[in-house]
Amino acid sequence: SRFLYEATVGAGLPVIAPLQALLKAGDEVESVEGIFSGTLSYIFNSWKPGVKFSDVVKQAKDNGFTEPDPRDDLGGTDVARKVTILAREIGLKLELDDVPVKSLVPDKLGES
Repeated sequence: SRFLYEATVGAGLPVIAPLQALLKAGDEVESVEGIFSGTLSYIFNSWKPGVKFSDVVKQAKDNGFTEPDPRDDLGGTDVARKVTILAREIGLKLELDDVPVKSLVPDKLGES
């Protein structure tokens, strides 16, 4: 089956199709590296000492950079999904629960 889901990894940048083309040509993928969350990249590049982390997250959300629920970004769920998709594309048998995640969401906000 062929799925059209390029936008799920890389914000629509051509990531999956070139990866598939490399594999089809017989190349072996040894590693995949990158920034898998534009949201986290924005937040960590915008945050400055003296600025509340929650204010930067709110600004990112107000600008439309986060998932509808920013906890998906901050909790690592969004990155874990992308890693799972890319791993499966290169032939690894990986489930979402196999991806180690360290959440940035305080415990008391995790289930709100």
